[in-house]
Amino acid sequence: MSAILLQTLGEARHHHGSIACFDDYREEEKASLHQKTFSVTKNGTLRDYEALELRVNPTQIEIDNDSDDAVTLLKVDSANRPGTLVEVVQYMLGLNLQIKRARISSDRSWFHDVFEVTEANGEKVSNVRKLDFLKRMLNIEQEGIFNNGDEVAVDPIESTLVELAGPDKAGKLAEVTRLLTNNGCNVRSAAVWTYYGRVAFVLSVLEKGKPIADQVKLQRLRQIMLGIMGPNGQGTVNIKKHSGMVHHDRTLHQMMLAEDSKAWDQAHSNCGQSLCAAELASRMSDASLADAVSPSHASPTDSASSLHADCALQGDFMRDRVESSSPLLRSAKHSTPNISIVQCRHTGYWLITIACKDRSKLLFDTVCTLADMDYDVYHGTINANPDGSAMQEFYAKPRWGRPWDPRAAKKLAAMLEASIQRRFPKGLKLHVHSVDRFGSLATLTGVLRDAGLTINRAKVKTNAANNVCGHTFYVMDASGAAPERAAVERACQQLGGHLVEAGEDVTAGCAAPIAFSLPSQQWRSNWSGAAASPDSTGFSSST
Repeated sequence: MSAILLQTLGEARHHHGSIACFDDYREEEKASLHQKTFSVTKNGTLRDYEALELRVNPTQIEIDNDSDDAVTLLKVDSANRPGTLVEVVQYMLGLNLQIKRARISSDRSWFHDVFEVTEANGEKVSNVRKLDFLKRMLNIEQEGIFNNGDEVAVDPIESTLVELAGPDKAGKLAEVTRLLTNNGCNVRSAAVWTYYGRVAFVLSVLEKGKPIADQVKLQRLRQIMLGIMGPNGQGTVNIKKHSGMVHHDRTLHQMMLAEDSKAWDQAHSNCGQSLCAAELASRMSDASLADAVSPSHASPTDSASSLHADCALQGDFMRDRVESSSPLLRSAKHSTPNISIVQCRHTGYWLITIACKDRSKLLFDTVCTLADMDYDVYHGTINANPDGSAMQEFYAKPRWGRPWDPRAAKKLAAMLEASIQRRFPKGLKLHVHSVDRFGSLATLTGVLRDAGLTINRAKVKTNAANNVCGHTFYVMDASGAAPERAAVERACQQLGGHLVEAGEDVTAGCAAPIAFSLPSQQWRSNWSGAAASPDSTGFSSST
């Protein structure tokens, strides 16, 4: 009987598709602790084997600061759920740690990862509180304590999370924030990404310091935002209640992937009608696309599928490849990645190799894409080389047991490239620091729009402890060209701001950022935001 039970449990451990992802597991475990229903779910069904196994054999995290003089070794042993690797990497980024090397090994139900990490300045991790947080980062009770290296209290504030995506258009951020402000809602934090004609927003919103409670109002706001984001249902609007810290980058990755995937599928379905032989031959000369599935590993029967899959990179992806080659106002870390995906015939693994310039969030971007596209990483090596380059190698399989598919490999390569490239928006970098005031983001975005400037990237953070807002924008002029610094400065000066030091780290081909400070007295007297008061609940007729 015991042998049969062990065999049954052993088989269950390999049905990975039935196992809840890490985020769902964490929420269920928290609920079970509060309700004291340790062996069953809220529906009364028996919890999956890994949930019980983690209670018997909890996650083990070992930190070694003695074996290596240059890096801190972090060894993680844990049950392997979809999203666990993303959680670990995201947590280390929140602590502002640099992952120099990593070794990933998994038997699907359990993984053992070794990370070599340093502080942002290249020194070993010695902060006692950081080390303590690292040891508890997969604890179900652990909350986000750090944000980009800045220690913050556990955020008890609940907010309304607004997620929007759709075709990009100048002034959309200004329209959305004005709509919220005109209806008594304040944007507490926000992040905006744009990429090849698409945009995604994540906004944390409060009404009188609390989440928006009026469901009728939420539904009406959603309908208006759908109209702003795009006609004929082209936009996506999700509104939900959220507690704790908002992981903007994680959410934006998921939203942009959905947009990219939809565009890729549309391009693939139309490529046979829109391409001529000359166009196809021209694109096949691009080595990074032609090698996405290596001919040496593809069978002869795959050639037709491989050729057809090349067509799927037509359209927006190809146009953006041309645009991204321009160094104009682009980060010095920008580079076009070299991505190869081949089949390991004997093991069934998909070998994914990525080579590009190194940067702090590179691993996060790639593992997010793999997880969101339902690829499980079994083994991997990550290396940040002394020359500034990075090499990542993953042995992965589709989560649902799908066989090797050249078309799917082409799509995965395109999605990985997009996830890496969209980290580098074009634009002049603008920092604006101010006191936290109702409608401040609506005011700033409105002024920039009226000045003929478009926002390619935005990140807004409110520090509740000292009532200070930090706004970071990447701006271009309305034609998509480099903006004049004088025009940007004039826009900020309309609000009473004054130029402050912006740093001296300027690389050839990149413009020095501009930093403005908006003093509280001038900010109040020059505020020209929405006409409604913070207590207003009427909808703006202009929207």
